[in-house]
Amino acid sequence: MNKTLDLPLLGLNDEFPDVLFVIHHKPTLKYGCYCHKGIFGLACFSKEEFALEFCEYLELDGMIIVEVDFEQAREIAKSRPMPVVSVMLADTLSDPKIHYVR
Repeated sequence: MNKTLDLPLLGLNDEFPDVLFVIHHKPTLKYGCYCHKGIFGLACFSKEEFALEFCEYLELDGMIIVEVDFEQAREIAKSRPMPVVSVMLADTLSDPKIHYVR
């Protein structure tokens, strides 16, 4: 018998917080992205401090931290050009949590 799960993204709520912080450069409409093991994704952080630390690695002045919810982060990631295919909770750069958007 086939059953539909009530929560098809089982465990997703455990990995991604309700509030995320992303890095944005308004003049160019760019967002901070990260590549882990060949997978490119929108870099998201659970704390503003983590996003600020990540900004130090970027070579673009004028980056701002924007607070978004998970759905907004998904939409931003989807709007990025390829090869961005995911949202990454990059609090730990060596082991980010990855949610694919395409």
